[in-house]
Amino acid sequence: MREAIRTGIAIGIAAAVLMAFRGRQRQRLSRKPTQWPPGPTRLPLIGNMHQILKGGDPFHVAINKLAQVYGPLMTVWFGTRQPAIIVSDHDLVWEVLVSKSADYAAREFPTLAKLVSADSGTIVSSDAGPHWHSLRRGLQNGAIGPLCISVQAPLQEYDIAQMINDMIKEANLNGGVVKPFHHIRRATIKLLARLCFGSDFSDEEFDATMDVIVEEAFKYIDDARILDTFLPARFLPSVKRAIMLMEKLKLRVEECIGHQLASPPPPNCYAHFLLAQSFPREVTIFSIFEVFVLGLDSIGSTTMWALGLLVHNQEAQQKLYQEIRDHATCTEKGIVKVEEVGKLEYLQAVVKETMRMKPIAPLAVPHKAARDTTLDGLHVAEGTTVMVNLYALHYDPKVWDEPDRFKPERFMESSKEFLGKRGQYSFLPFGAGMRACAGIEVGKLQLPFAVSNLVNAFHWSNAVEGEEPNLSEDFSFILAMKTPLEARIVPRGI
Repeated sequence: MREAIRTGIAIGIAAAVLMAFRGRQRQRLSRKPTQWPPGPTRLPLIGNMHQILKGGDPFHVAINKLAQVYGPLMTVWFGTRQPAIIVSDHDLVWEVLVSKSADYAAREFPTLAKLVSADSGTIVSSDAGPHWHSLRRGLQNGAIGPLCISVQAPLQEYDIAQMINDMIKEANLNGGVVKPFHHIRRATIKLLARLCFGSDFSDEEFDATMDVIVEEAFKYIDDARILDTFLPARFLPSVKRAIMLMEKLKLRVEECIGHQLASPPPPNCYAHFLLAQSFPREVTIFSIFEVFVLGLDSIGSTTMWALGLLVHNQEAQQKLYQEIRDHATCTEKGIVKVEEVGKLEYLQAVVKETMRMKPIAPLAVPHKAARDTTLDGLHVAEGTTVMVNLYALHYDPKVWDEPDRFKPERFMESSKEFLGKRGQYSFLPFGAGMRACAGIEVGKLQLPFAVSNLVNAFHWSNAVEGEEPNLSEDFSFILAMKTPLEARIVPRGI
């Protein structure tokens, strides 16, 4: 029974986006209601959750199976909340994300997450508008602009060298086996902290505290996600406890980040921009926290997926290592330089194939109609939730040959598989349009940099001979490994 309840909570990733009370209010103001597309028959109270839970598939997989029955434009109900439109066709996804980007630029956000997003006042949580645009411009043109990113290169190389040394120490104490996720998270925190507080920022205590806070934030929101499906769930002891813990965590975030803002930050970092614009203190603090929440686990988990897939595909791992040895320039400590990763075609193909197979947000960050509009000719009223099914695009057999197979070659220039509009529209790991991931450039740089150095430093294989890593998925806010990767590493040259 407990497992069934936890499974029901886990699928609340959709429910988390269906804050429909406001949606209903807005739709009452519309002259014409939404023309809902067809979808599975719903039951009272639970909506379509019985179809989603059937078979035990991960949420995004279950949604995709329903779309194959009911079509690329489908209505799905989650609990007692208002339904969402699920879009699973590449042309229709492009219509939502790009062609009518402004029409679908509003957001729904989990109730509990509002505590750590300045009441939906951060980049990802806020509706598009002057406030959102100012925050996004400040982040992209300043902290993660070309100048600041270039300054990071030698510091990133130092961090990765330290990470490799730490992995060697762990392997020596554990029979050659490591759990790399923690190491990659810490290296990522250091990078994100410098982007937020300046290139000279270094504070091990802050790094450790932020690591714990981000992990706890995900856990508490997960525990209370049923709140966004069933309003009466707010009376459940487990939900009440999660709300209480999140309120305490909010205070810890304010203390942790607020302490770093006590002294004026240097120019060209995100904190400097936020303070210079005189945003409310809560917006400043939680906009910085958002950088860690969105960057930390997404970069770490995608790197883990890449390593897990390379353990499963030793031929691809060897091909990548050979490319690095033949074509990459390394530092004196043997670290692949940041500037080299863009030149390595197979490396880029490995990262893209990883993001195709394991998109960090299989259903993207849900959108909401900012005004009355249309979708495939159907009227969509203001306030309607629309979810784009990136997983369906990335696994479309009409676009991808053998979509379940790890095949980086499909992204090589010599391949004809990833060509034309259909290919372009069917690979959107960072989303697209005006609400595409704000940190796309950091991700494009850090992911191949980490993967190239980890493969250059070690040969990765099964932690236990004959037992492949468990690549089953756990989908809450991001697509993570249900069982964190453990692998055996052997330093290259041994």
